[in-house]
Amino acid sequence: MTLLLIAVFLEVWMLLVVFFACFIVAITAFLSLLESSVVSIDELKLVTILYRKPRNQDSIQMVFKKKREHLSAIVLLSTLVSISGSTLLGAMAAKEFNDLWMAVFTALLAYFMLVFAKVLPKLLAVQIAEKVVVQWSPLIRVIYRLTKYVLLLALFWTRILPRHTEETRSSDDLRSIIKHYNKRGVIGKPQRKLAEAALNSHEKVLSELVENSMPAVCLASEATVASVEDTMRLYPSKRYVVLKDSQPVGIVLYRHLARCLVNSEAGMTVGELMRKTIRLTPETSLHEAMTELHETRASIILLLGDTVEQTRVITAKKLYRALLR
Repeated sequence: MTLLLIAVFLEVWMLLVVFFACFIVAITAFLSLLESSVVSIDELKLVTILYRKPRNQDSIQMVFKKKREHLSAIVLLSTLVSISGSTLLGAMAAKEFNDLWMAVFTALLAYFMLVFAKVLPKLLAVQIAEKVVVQWSPLIRVIYRLTKYVLLLALFWTRILPRHTEETRSSDDLRSIIKHYNKRGVIGKPQRKLAEAALNSHEKVLSELVENSMPAVCLASEATVASVEDTMRLYPSKRYVVLKDSQPVGIVLYRHLARCLVNSEAGMTVGELMRKTIRLTPETSLHEAMTELHETRASIILLLGDTVEQTRVITAKKLYRALLR
């Protein structure tokens, strides 16, 4: 009877050891999956995830706002589980196995820990990293909170390491990313050209858009429509530069002047018909000009020259065409 109880106890003990070993491998594998998923999400993938507005958006933003700390918390917990679990399993197995079976058990445990808890989760994370981060980001936050103070003690020694400085991406880096996704078929050739044109907007300046333009025809702001009728006939133009105190202040359209003449409103002044514009220098980049148009809600740019006659007019339509050329 005693021998039977001992045999049953040994079987239960062995099942307990196996169950505990599987539990340690599973927990370590899950933590390795979280770790590799967080590592594989770069800035571009993060922007893509947040653009879709996932349900755990706030948690995702907090995780990647302190990516280093959350990643360290996962690594710390994974290391604690694997080391403490393996040590406990070794102690449990040492009570029952002789030297030979102890060596076999240790080898099997190391194999399963290496393959199923480390290698396979990392390979899987490359394929499902976005899904893992979206679903388990709240748990990552919890892990960080639980290990926060232990983490402070562990990270104390990182102060002796050189601090990482964030590098801003250059235009060449962005072009490489665009070409990469074009080759993979994520974006088409027209979309690639538009994106590259947008990157080049910092390099092009407004003076390039008016190299072959005609001299501006100027009208005084206080002049009436009737008084400029002869000028309109002699120098027909779609737009005229409006002067006030011998300085360009805006433009007036030919059709507005002509409408006043037709409707017997020739007594109106040119200043009353003047359109809203912004004044920029020839060295202004296309990107800066586009930003100014957007902020002021204007549609026409007055490009100032050394003299009034050298003033040029650039419309928003012409600017956008130059950006997308």
